[in-house]
Amino acid sequence: MDNSKVIMSGKARSSFARQNAKIKDQNAADKAVPLVKPQKTTLSEPQTMEDLLAQTGYQIKGFKRGDIITGTVLSVSAHQLLLDIGGKGEGVVHEKEMPHIIDLVKNLKIGDTISVHVVNTENDRGQVVVSLRRTAMSKRWELLAEKLKSREDVEVTIRELSKGGFLVDYQGLRGFIPMSQANQDLVKGGERSSGRRVKAKVIEADQEVNRLVFSQRPMLSAEEQKAVLSKVKIGDTYTAEATGIVPFGVFVNVTIADDLQLPGLIHISEIAWEKVENPGDYCKVGQKIDVKVIGVDEKSGKLTLSLKQLLADPWEDVTKVFSVEQVVKGTVARISPYGVFVSLLPGIDGLVHISKMAPGEEPKVGEEVECTIEEINPEKRKISLSLVSHAKPIGYR
Repeated sequence: MDNSKVIMSGKARSSFARQNAKIKDQNAADKAVPLVKPQKTTLSEPQTMEDLLAQTGYQIKGFKRGDIITGTVLSVSAHQLLLDIGGKGEGVVHEKEMPHIIDLVKNLKIGDTISVHVVNTENDRGQVVVSLRRTAMSKRWELLAEKLKSREDVEVTIRELSKGGFLVDYQGLRGFIPMSQANQDLVKGGERSSGRRVKAKVIEADQEVNRLVFSQRPMLSAEEQKAVLSKVKIGDTYTAEATGIVPFGVFVNVTIADDLQLPGLIHISEIAWEKVENPGDYCKVGQKIDVKVIGVDEKSGKLTLSLKQLLADPWEDVTKVFSVEQVVKGTVARISPYGVFVSLLPGIDGLVHISKMAPGEEPKVGEEVECTIEEINPEKRKISLSLVSHAKPIGYR
């Protein structure tokens, strides 16, 4: 029998054909329906912090230096302030700052929400170092802006006397009271006023440029100041009282009318016709003087004043006093790179040019010299001089 061939009966072949057809139909149906992979129904355990954050949807906040952020108080004491700021570490106020914010910290309790500045994004403990003091300073500037509008008094502490006025402290902010804005009691106290607490009004408060100026003078409203200034004209003469002497001039209060006063400055160049070295030699604090208005600042309400313009200008009659080729005596007032200035009369100086002096023979300041006038120019307020030589001629016995 040949095993390679199987002979089927007609009935068997018919049954096999039917079975084979069913298999083909089933395969065709399976191909028509796409297979869908079953989804996982359970979450795997997180292996890293990133996995945990991805599962929970929680995001850690990132900060940079200078950011203003909000935090919730976790713990508070005289030595430490911890905050929940939504980061991977707490926010902590630097211990060196704590003594300066005692007045703020003592009113805080756990759960309070406050605003702070980021100082350091991470210290060696993984904490964000923040500053409450800076935020408090911003609040104080806002308060000062309100006081400027309302013209209410604030209390400041005198720190020290400086050029032009007094340095003061207002709740940690450094300010200034100009001499022209200080009352007589404070001015007379001078350096002895350090440490005193006085009342003053805010007249300038600019946080951007860190400029804070106070005044002890009665404040005029904008309408009152405008009305007073409308009475002042360039060239008018008033009586003023010196309130402060500084290297660059004299501060005064000018009485305009009905006891209304405006602050003013007599610059050192407007004190006298001659060169002024020390304004205090010409005026004392509390002294009443006549002044001439030479400038008005309508924005600040301050006046620019002159003493010398109430006196005769010595240059107007200079040709009546001096003449070309006249020999005159004078005192060396100052030495410059281009010559020596000789004072001939108060307010009138002549110049001996450097080219007219032998090297090493220049006179000294304060020395009396004899000169010959070579040129007079009243319009330019100049007199050219040459030194008179007293050297004996060669061969003279």
